[in-house]
Amino acid sequence: MSKIRSEAVCVFGATIINTHVQAIRSEVEGVLEAKDIEYIHRMRVASRRLRSALALFEACFAPKEFKTYSRDVREVTRALGSARDLDVQLDLLERIMPELSAPRFAPGLRRLQLRLKQQRDQAQQGIINAMRTLQQDDTLTHLAEWAARHLEISEDVYLFSPALYELAFSGINTRLKELLAHAAFIQDESNITELHNMRISAKRLRYTMEAFAELYGANLKPFIAQTRKFQDLLGDIHDADVWIELVPRFIQKERERIETYFGHARPLQRLLPGLKAFGENRSVRRKADYQQFLEMWKKAEEDQVWDALVKLINTPLDLEVVMRAMRQPISPRPEEEAAENLSPED
Repeated sequence: MSKIRSEAVCVFGATIINTHVQAIRSEVEGVLEAKDIEYIHRMRVASRRLRSALALFEACFAPKEFKTYSRDVREVTRALGSARDLDVQLDLLERIMPELSAPRFAPGLRRLQLRLKQQRDQAQQGIINAMRTLQQDDTLTHLAEWAARHLEISEDVYLFSPALYELAFSGINTRLKELLAHAAFIQDESNITELHNMRISAKRLRYTMEAFAELYGANLKPFIAQTRKFQDLLGDIHDADVWIELVPRFIQKERERIETYFGHARPLQRLLPGLKAFGENRSVRRKADYQQFLEMWKKAEEDQVWDALVKLINTPLDLEVVMRAMRQPISPRPEEEAAENLSPED
């Protein structure tokens, strides 16, 4: 993302990258065993944050190393993403079932649950393959060693340098512009792709702000919290959109399976009430979440939240300009210079 490089920038980046590397390492065993969905969730978040940090501090790596590390972490994130999405779907389905407890709904919901579990079992192999590549390339080890070399000199480096604040401003401002670029499309609830991309932009902005939060004390926390709310709501909207598209396709696939096995589609009738009720449930929830998002976004604009964020990240840069000016000798005004050049006789 940025080509800003200095000793302070790389030491600061090493602290962040090392944190995420250790977070990933701590979850490996649990992820491979797949006994608890939280292992997948925590590692996925850590891998996303690591990807974000690598992009921010790209200038601190040799190009070839950066390319290898980014590729390996990206593959892990993708593999974890497929599994995590299925975990989230299964968890939601389990929680929704009590709301759709009528006996006629059970066959369809149970069939949907069965197919998702089968897909989740298949996704586990992708995770194993990604972990194997990560281990074979020693990516986490190399990143930890890279971080250790920089952390060894951390006590001798003044971190809060102009270069670091410049990188923070560049990173946060770039991600904020990406987020705001989607604002023109959010008034139309059918803009599914734009809303989904806006969620991704909100996530990237949050991760970037979290990376540099230490530079701004507690001042950045409200903006991180606000962005997290937008990300969560847009995530709920996206999840509902996925379900709304998935249910009809699922019905069609089950029809084809049943016709192949029985030679007719009559058994499908037992599945339809539950599947259609679940699809309707997601549509209703999607509308509610969308309205809540619009109201929250409108309030943020009225409160000038994003202007305040830009002002905050600009402040250290403005101060540095002032400090540089104060350190420079003040040139005399022309009339003063002329007076100083006059001899006593003149």
